[in-house]
Amino acid sequence: MTTIKIGPLADSGDLYPFIPLIEGMVKPEGINLEFEIISTVQDTNEKVLKKDVDVAVPSAAMYPYIQNDYYILGEAVASAIDGITGMPVISINPIKVDEIKNSRLIVHGHNTTAFTLYKLLIGKYRKLVIIKNVLDEIKALGKEGDVLVAVHELKMMYALEKLGVKVNRIISMWDLWKQLAGDTPMPMGLVVISKDIGRELAMKFKEAYVKSKHYAEKHIDEIIKIDAKIMADAHKTNLDEEIIRKTIWADIQEYNVPLPEVKRGLEKFYSITHERGILPKVFNIDLI
Repeated sequence: MTTIKIGPLADSGDLYPFIPLIEGMVKPEGINLEFEIISTVQDTNEKVLKKDVDVAVPSAAMYPYIQNDYYILGEAVASAIDGITGMPVISINPIKVDEIKNSRLIVHGHNTTAFTLYKLLIGKYRKLVIIKNVLDEIKALGKEGDVLVAVHELKMMYALEKLGVKVNRIISMWDLWKQLAGDTPMPMGLVVISKDIGRELAMKFKEAYVKSKHYAEKHIDEIIKIDAKIMADAHKTNLDEEIIRKTIWADIQEYNVPLPEVKRGLEKFYSITHERGILPKVFNIDLI
């Protein structure tokens, strides 16, 4: 029996579709699944680049570098279609939009979609500060950096509230993306499957993933408790279950954008980032 190495990302919204597979609530036929929870997006990006995992949830901006090695799972592309999870740029001190370029910018990785969108939509910064962990990013805001692109917005706002910190929402990547691309969905993250396991096995895993995702969405209360435990183990801190619930509901919207719209968003994102010299050319968006 073939073993597939899976690296779910320790973010509630990206994690929930995998939980029924992790817990054995959904079992694929003829495949053995081996799981390694990955704490941060940048760690995920590095693991797919090194081909350490067969299935993972890297940044959409990582795909040009791994396009020959991984398929994109069409039903698992997180795409922003509104401002709910549109990556706001936040600060402690009041900052105007035209002042962002002169600020110290915090992002959670240089290969991330957040940083790629920043380079595309804003461009300059005074200094780049890379902090992989979401909760550490928050602690650095106003100290090591002036502005932060908040990818995991709900968890960040919750953590900031717990710390007694009030922030300013300057603008969001979604606001700026809309000015550039209209109503085209904005890709953020995606589930990829290694081409080394072969298309037939990749399709079998896709079938299991889709079943797992549907199960999770129908049994949210059950999934949230497991999600909270996995997140606590991965990040060494407890998150409020209500925040996990809100995060999952926001990501359910992102992960259920119709496939033609998902593809339109990916095509726009990769074409314009290549034209601007930000990302390498994507020759074929290999969706399964």
